[in-house]
Amino acid sequence: MLVLLFVIILLFASVSYCQNVIPVGSYPCALVYNAANAKVYCANYGDNTVSVVNVNNNQVITTIRVGTGPVALAYNSTSNKVYCANQQSNEVSIINGVTNEVINTVTVGSYPSNLLFNPTTNTIYCSNSSSNSISIIDGVNDNIIATVNVGGYPTALTYNSTNNKIYCTNTDDESVSIIDGVTNQVIATVPVGRTPISLAYSIWNNQVYCASWSNGRIDMIDGATNQKVDSLIYDNSGPQSLIATDCCRIAYVNFTGDNIKLINCATNTIMATHQFPAGTRPYALSATGDYLYCANIGSNNIAAFVKHNLNPTVTFENINYPITLLSVNWRTYIANLWASTISLILYPTAIDEQRVSELEPVTFTVYPNPAKSYLTVYLPIRADHIKIYDVTGKIAKKKEFKSLGLAELKVSLDGLNQGVYFIRVDNLPKLKKIEVVR
Repeated sequence: MLVLLFVIILLFASVSYCQNVIPVGSYPCALVYNAANAKVYCANYGDNTVSVVNVNNNQVITTIRVGTGPVALAYNSTSNKVYCANQQSNEVSIINGVTNEVINTVTVGSYPSNLLFNPTTNTIYCSNSSSNSISIIDGVNDNIIATVNVGGYPTALTYNSTNNKIYCTNTDDESVSIIDGVTNQVIATVPVGRTPISLAYSIWNNQVYCASWSNGRIDMIDGATNQKVDSLIYDNSGPQSLIATDCCRIAYVNFTGDNIKLINCATNTIMATHQFPAGTRPYALSATGDYLYCANIGSNNIAAFVKHNLNPTVTFENINYPITLLSVNWRTYIANLWASTISLILYPTAIDEQRVSELEPVTFTVYPNPAKSYLTVYLPIRADHIKIYDVTGKIAKKKEFKSLGLAELKVSLDGLNQGVYFIRVDNLPKLKKIEVVR
């Protein structure tokens, strides 16, 4: 969303940080970003509301009354709606992303715990933990179009964008259910470790990673065949949160071991580990640009890392039970459960909090740079093509695609000679300089 008006030198010795606090409702527990209208939505479990934050000035612009016990949020970028799962009233509130008003309420199964948006079919999936089912909501008219029975106590959800499949952890059954995104039928049930608690999809190798809490196991499921391809035990117990970073890497935290690990997706082996010297009970992860953020609920702080190799950079204090993180470009929002606030970190930055309004929108991020065979373009905006120019201004490569925002696109550099190029997304005025090496 925001970038500095001057050049940032990414040298950790010279980087400073900006931290802000935004008061919201009682027991904030979920966050989601509306890319079309530049708003962050925060579900407040304790007072049955959703706070709407304008990211341009970090102010709450309205508070929306929803059902009882809002616990999860999802943003529908196709219809510009926000969906809120209300755990105690067994319903999903649908919020208009422009007016910030509840426009519909849908009854789902018992104890809805998580939500997922499928951009391919414009549908929303709601895991109902106590009724062992998934409610599927049409994103156009917000009707329930299917209810799918899965395993015991479904919780975490993830989406396979390559094969249009939805994955759900069945916490009580030691399994993952796989749902076809077209037919909305369970097409496979894959056994995993005890107490599966988190999922992450890696587009780099088309695999879904599942973290199982009770025996410290990470299972890998092939996205094409629906078969488990690997199972590794990295710790005795405690893997809590998984996240796909970039360049064929998956990061996860070990809650009981107070560490964070980086998995090489090409070999499914650990390539880096960081033991927290000043952080305990790592709980949640988020990533933006080149950086990875870890919320530690035991020590009430946030640790920041270079996400390519887990090199630590700084620890942010004055956090109060950070239950979830949301990173968008160079901003990270933290829901502080016990403080009824959102902490905002601008990183890296060399400005103070009062100058946040002087920033301008970010366009996109490119890495690695220099690049050899491919590069990744991180898109925080809606876009449909990328152009790469040589130093004479001639188009050397063009890639057509469709992004609804917050996407990572892998671009092959085949056909490009070694040298300096410039990349542009759509017709945005800002170009990024890249170097191709052979």
